[in-house]
Amino acid sequence: MNTKYKTIFLDWHNTLSSSLFWDQLKETDHPRHEWYAPMFQCLMVDHRPMVFEWMRGQVNMFDIVRLLSTHCGYPEEIIFADLQESCETMKLVSDEILPLVATLRGQGVRCVIATDNMDTFTEFTVPALRLQEHFDAILNSFELKMLKQDILDLLQPNIPFFEKYLRTNGLGYDEVLLIDDSEYGEMYTRSGLDVFRVAESGDVVRRLQELSLD
Repeated sequence: MNTKYKTIFLDWHNTLSSSLFWDQLKETDHPRHEWYAPMFQCLMVDHRPMVFEWMRGQVNMFDIVRLLSTHCGYPEEIIFADLQESCETMKLVSDEILPLVATLRGQGVRCVIATDNMDTFTEFTVPALRLQEHFDAILNSFELKMLKQDILDLLQPNIPFFEKYLRTNGLGYDEVLLIDDSEYGEMYTRSGLDVFRVAESGDVVRRLQELSLD
């Protein structure tokens, strides 16, 4: 293994993929195109706190579909079917991602998806894209009941989201890297965890290329 990192954590949204829920409805020729704006307004604006509850596993996809159906007046079964379709057809930001991940894994580096996400990711996206075959593990906030930004004790230099994985695999924060589009600031710096921040889609490819050559 050439790189100093034993494990690389990769964020999903806006890092590995830029796909969104109900993406297909944004197409103007989609028969339910007019549904997209009201559903976006309902979930992402009017009830935005519920999105974070969803990512923390406090509500599930059926609660979200029920909310949208109640407030927008659309049938639950169609909202759900469109949600499932959008999750199963998500795309990676580049066709180079999986070959680069395979190269790193071949060099002995574990590659793990670490995502603030929902039950839909586990139920639909992971099996549809066969992500479990390409990555060593998947950490999903819905299942962990916490986000990557959730720090229980600001005086402690540990990050609860990663603690169980690191402990189980005998890893220290100085042995892992997080590739993510979010900026976590001092709390991550204090832990010793290196973070490479993704600003645009090509950044993750370039960083994986560099790591595979280190």
